[in-house]
Amino acid sequence: MTQLFEVASQFPTVIFTTLLGIVVIYWLIGMLGLIDLDFTGDVDLDIDVDADTSIDGLTGLLLTFGLTGVPFTLVISIIILVCWLISFYLQFYLLTWLPDGWLYYLTGTLSNFIIFLVSLPITAVFIRPLKGMFKSVETTTSQHLVGKEATVATGTVSENFGQARVFNKGAEMLLDVRCEPEHSLNMGDRVLLISYIKESHTYIVAPYPK
Repeated sequence: MTQLFEVASQFPTVIFTTLLGIVVIYWLIGMLGLIDLDFTGDVDLDIDVDADTSIDGLTGLLLTFGLTGVPFTLVISIIILVCWLISFYLQFYLLTWLPDGWLYYLTGTLSNFIIFLVSLPITAVFIRPLKGMFKSVETTTSQHLVGKEATVATGTVSENFGQARVFNKGAEMLLDVRCEPEHSLNMGDRVLLISYIKESHTYIVAPYPK
């Protein structure tokens, strides 16, 4: 275990270790209901390719390797995990033997760039079986759920934030929800799905009639 932390904290692996730590914290906070976990939008939906050239380049790269059809946050998380694993073993078996100095840091920097590129097709293989599942979820999370009862899963629900759990055909689903300012909704409250906003993949909810 000591060796694991030692290798993970060395350059260049430490860069991916830091990113992986951020990813783990993000998913943990999301599971606690403190932030929205986007399970509907994919790369095409979450990134505005006309926003600027840097984002456009990233989008083009992801599209080239077929990294679409699943949530963008999940794609990035898997990429970072794959990068960390490759970097860790490269560090352990190869880079550790290089003498400290400019050659070591140059090799480490170049290896991280190559590792990122290698991780893209590997990630594409991992997400391929998931695409059908998320397409099914996206198809289901539409007008068909309007009128159903749900339970608030986040601490609160507002105009810009919130998630709720709903049972549909025996399966529990986590939906992004929003409510009007006059409503005060907290975790555990029963709500009614009253409309679906296709553009943002969210539902407008209101307190469930008593």
